[in-house]
Amino acid sequence: MGYTETGIGYQSTDTSKAAANSNYKGKLTIRDRVHQLLEKTSEALSTEDIAGLLNVPYGSVQPRLSELQNEDKVEDSGERGKTRWGKACIKWRAK
Repeated sequence: MGYTETGIGYQSTDTSKAAANSNYKGKLTIRDRVHQLLEKTSEALSTEDIAGLLNVPYGSVQPRLSELQNEDKVEDSGERGKTRWGKACIKWRAK
């Protein structure tokens, strides 16, 4: 996975790279929105919770959490939830 100068991740396709580079100054990215949500809430949230609250696809949230974790901005709360399939999942919180 590649990253733009602003740290937005993209896959190894020209369309993914173009989308990542289409961000403009002042625009809140999904990563920014995820981070703000976790900073504002007192409870730990799963990826599915975050996707639902922000009304964005799960597949757009999960990679953003990985980016934020790599930037040391979010962490595994130690709490676990259940996915819609009944599997255990991490609940995240801002650092």
